[in-house]
Amino acid sequence: VLHFAPKPAGIMLIACLYAEWKDPKDGSELLSFAAITDDPPVEVAAAGHDRMIVNLKPENIETWLSPVGTSLHEMQAVLGDRQAPYYEHEVLAA
Repeated sequence: VLHFAPKPAGIMLIACLYAEWKDPKDGSELLSFAAITDDPPVEVAAAGHDRMIVNLKPENIETWLSPVGTSLHEMQAVLGDRQAPYYEHEVLAA
C-alpha cells in the first residue's frame, strides 16, 4: 500500500464526470461517477502506477463545472493545463 502526498501540499481539484440514467422500461435509476485519469508523472510511474488523476488548476474550475458553450478543444485544454506537484510516496504496507 502506497501513500502519495503532493509537494507542495495544496488542495487537489480532481476532474470528475457524473451521469444519471433512467431505464425506460421500469424507471429504475443508475447514478455513475468517475475521476478522469491520464498517464502518471514519472515519480508515480516509478512507484508502479500506470494512471493518475487529473488535478485541475483553480483558474480552470469554472470552465470545468460550467462547460455549456465551451468547445471540446477548450475542455481538452483544461484537462491538459493541470497542477503538477511532485508526488512523494511512502510504503505503508507490503
